[in-house]
Parts: sequence; structure tokens; C-alpha cells
Amino acid sequence: MDLQLLIAQWSGALPPGFVRPAILTEGTDRCAQPRCTRKVAIKSNGEPAKSCSRCLERRARSCKRRRAALVAEGGCRRCAYRKRLEGDFLCTRCREDRDAEHAQKRQDALDAAAIEEFAAQLERVHQASNLDCGISPWNARPKPQPSAAYWSPLPDPEPREEREWANSISDTGWRYRRH
Repeated sequence: MDLQLLIAQWSGALPPGFVRPAILTEGTDRCAQPRCTRKVAIKSNGEPAKSCSRCLERRARSCKRRRAALVAEGGCRRCAYRKRLEGDFLCTRCREDRDAEHAQKRQDALDAAAIEEFAAQLERVHQASNLDCGISPWNARPKPQPSAAYWSPLPDPEPREEREWANSISDTGWRYRRH
């Protein structure tokens, strides 16, 4: 690290040779409203708005008055433009939107509770299973099922004496007898 920069950081002064960024004062625009010559307001994110702060407040008040008048004439309390349902203070679309938002909020709460419950469980040693090897109930071979031949009894074995087909007619077995 540069020694001069380190000294400047400790002392709270700017390092030598530091050039401050230019402040653009002449680049600010004028308000877009007719007959208004004030400079535009700066939004909360730092970029310039189209109108000055006074005009923005005036237009906001005007919009609020217009919406209040529409609600007083029977408009929806949320959007103010569509007619309310009978005996309700919301229109059909706003009611559906609100119900969807409530359902999403409820589902988010359930998900958060499930995640917290899972996180609260004790750590366990991983038990290896077939799923680790890529075997699952969906891709595994079916278990072999015994056929009818498995259950049927085997035929009785034929006695050796009756197996005449096993002995040659011409061979008398003289090689295996003692002299």
C-alpha cells in the first residue's frame, strides 16, 4: 500500500495529488410543467425527476382529490375507477388481486415456517441409500416374481435302475469290474 495514502487515511486528509470529482451544477434541467421555471427535484435514487418538488406535490394533491371524488361517487376504494360490488368496498378485479396477495402471503408464511422447522432439527449423519447411487423407485428394475413353474411340485426322479437309456447296449462295463 502507498505510504502517502496510508498517512492520508489516518489523518483524515486527502492524499497529495488527489483531484476532486467535478460537481455538475449547470446541468440540472428545468421543470417540465408549463409556466414553471424552477429546477427539477432529485429522486430518492439520485436521478433527476421531470418536475420540481412543488409541482410534484401539487399534482399528487390533485390526484388524491380526484380519486376521493371517484370513490365518493361509488368507485372502488383501491383503484377508484371501477364500480364497487354490491355491499362491498372493492371492485371484482381488486378483490381478486387482494385475495391472490393474501394467499401468496399465507403460502410464504407456511414456507418460512417449514424452513425454520427444518433448520431447527439436529444435524444427522448422512445415511447412504440407493438414491445416492442413482437408483430410484421410478428407474429400478421390477422385482422378479415367481412364475407358476416355481410353485408347481417337481416330478419324482426316475430310479436309476429304470434309466435304461443311460446305459449303452454294447457296453457291459467290463472295465470297471475286478478280474
